[in-house]
Amino acid sequence: MLINRPLGFPPAAHLFLYLLPALLLFSRAIADVTVVLVAIAFLIFSFKKCDWDWVKQPWFLAFLLFNAYLLVVNLPLSSDSSESLKYVLTFIRWPLFAVALSYWVFNDAKKRQCFLISLLLTMLFIIADTLWQYFFDVDWFGIERFSDTRLTGPFRSPIPGTMLLRLWFIALFAAFFIPLFKSSVLRQLTFLMVAMGSGFVFTFLTGERMALILFSSGCAIVFIAMLLEYKQYKQSLLFMLAILGITLMITLFLSPEMFERSIVSIGSKLSTFAESDYGSVFKAAWQVWQDNWWLGSGLHTYQTVCEQQQLLIDSGLMCTHPHNLYLQLGAETGVVGLCLFLFMLYLLYKKVLGALLAQRDWIKAALSFSVLTVSFWPLTGGISVLSNWVAALVWLGIAWVLAISSVDSSEPDQCLTDVNR
Repeated sequence: MLINRPLGFPPAAHLFLYLLPALLLFSRAIADVTVVLVAIAFLIFSFKKCDWDWVKQPWFLAFLLFNAYLLVVNLPLSSDSSESLKYVLTFIRWPLFAVALSYWVFNDAKKRQCFLISLLLTMLFIIADTLWQYFFDVDWFGIERFSDTRLTGPFRSPIPGTMLLRLWFIALFAAFFIPLFKSSVLRQLTFLMVAMGSGFVFTFLTGERMALILFSSGCAIVFIAMLLEYKQYKQSLLFMLAILGITLMITLFLSPEMFERSIVSIGSKLSTFAESDYGSVFKAAWQVWQDNWWLGSGLHTYQTVCEQQQLLIDSGLMCTHPHNLYLQLGAETGVVGLCLFLFMLYLLYKKVLGALLAQRDWIKAALSFSVLTVSFWPLTGGISVLSNWVAALVWLGIAWVLAISSVDSSEPDQCLTDVNR
């Protein structure tokens, strides 16, 4: 049941909607400050309004249980309690940020439109800057490409594909919330196909294999949902797919070095996975986990423990993160912590997808599933999803799909309320 109520979002603060994507994308420090300020402002708002109903959401209560475990059990047993303490105490900012955005910021059609327009423009800027670097070896800011087959764009690190991976499937919602695209079904479908094709080309050219695999998988799920929801447009969709496939083949043919890096090397990497760099870091994480099987070594201690035990010294790799979210959580929080986190994820997926599937809103359900899954898939590349920079984008996606799950499909332009309690 949806309950309309004014949420008190100041008109002047609408500027925040236009700045939000840039605030989260271009600086790790600014992203973290933004998350903290939004969470604090939301708590103050809730206190003034005496409105705490959002706490009752099952997935949020499960997160509080997980956080309590970290504080009461995992922290005292941490191998580096001072390091774990600051992360445990601030971990709550992420779900607060997500609830604040879904409950307070993305709570009506106008705000969603403002955010999506800003997101699309910000992504276009990053894509254009990165492609400029691909063709001319330096971007608009004079940043050189990382290597012959890896691009940085404006990030100064080879992560543009990883960063935008968390945003592509949010941006695809523009087909349903921006009047230019939602005015006709053919415009919706054309936008979705062109955007997915552009995303594939961009991610392919960045040389980030895991981002490409996850993005392609998400697009496949969305395309199947499009066929389910718009059966009468099946021929048009298949024609668009054929045109898109030809375009992608031409792109692959014209970029042999990138084809070798982004496509061919995936097969060779998988065929020798145990001996690869991924296999080595997985083994190291598993060994760290074995030493503290039930309760873990302490949040954010994997790198320290790995270095102390010199687990990767023979392979010449760095003990940064295991490139696997659940191995990292297992090593740092143990079986108990991992099970609590997975329980929270189950409730989050149930909350987000339940209403959309019940309404047979296949495309929005597929997009929401993709938003969540590209972030919480076990294998990750580049930087850990527990890193505050990527985590800001992950929880932005969670906020978006929570808000979408509360939109009444029969009244798409009505205001949202608190997240479907």
